[in-house]
Order: sequence, then structure tokens, then C-alpha cells
Amino acid sequence: MDQERLLVICDRCQQAIADGDGFLHVSMIQVMASQDDKVNPDAPALSLEALFGLPDTPRWQAHHTRCCPDVGDDDYDVPVAQVRTWPRLASTTARLMSKTWFASTDWAALLESAASGGGRRVTRGAMREAS
Repeated sequence: MDQERLLVICDRCQQAIADGDGFLHVSMIQVMASQDDKVNPDAPALSLEALFGLPDTPRWQAHHTRCCPDVGDDDYDVPVAQVRTWPRLASTTARLMSKTWFASTDWAALLESAASGGGRRVTRGAMREAS
């Protein structure tokens, strides 16, 4: 049975990433900072200035190994091969869901854009893979 292959597009060069040649990654420094700054539901309402001061949702990025910026972060990496097909993407998502920090990232947006076919990091490809 053929399975639809998903393309992972490098954020830097905008080219497709082959298996073994890149990964999706998220900065664990940003993840931990976002968890430290979670809004306390019992706290008084935040001002607009305080809301703008909250950290952005940690963003999963896609890079070829050669294109990845060396920012010295302790990133969590997911090899491209682990998200190449819908079953692999689902399995990887299930594994990531066990991480306590996972919900604070933008993985849901990555999934939604891949499913719609308009993803800039993970998107539907024309290639097929035999299972």
C-alpha cells in the first residue's frame, strides 16, 4: 500500500529536507521560559503591556543539518524520517504528547498546516512511499 509522503521544508533555504539530512527542532530554553511565565488563573487581570511581555509560543523549526543556526540552545530534535508519512507523524506526535512541556509548543499549528496542505514546515508531497 502506498502512503502519502510528507515534505519537510527547511526554514533557512526553503528546500525539501531528505531523510537523514535534517530535523525538526524546538528550543528547550524557550520551552522552559514559556512554562515559567504561564499565566496564573488566580492572578489579577493582566494589562495589555504585561500580555505583550509574555514569551511567544516556542516554535518548532525545520532545518537541514547544514542550514541549522548554531545558537547554542539545548534543542529537542525530531529527525525528518520520523515525520515522513502520516502514520509516522501520528506516532511521533503520540510520543511527544508524553512530554510535560509538549503542549506549550506550536506542534498543533504544524499539524494543522500539514493537514491543510499549506504547511511551510511540513506539507503534503506528491511522492509516494510503499509500506
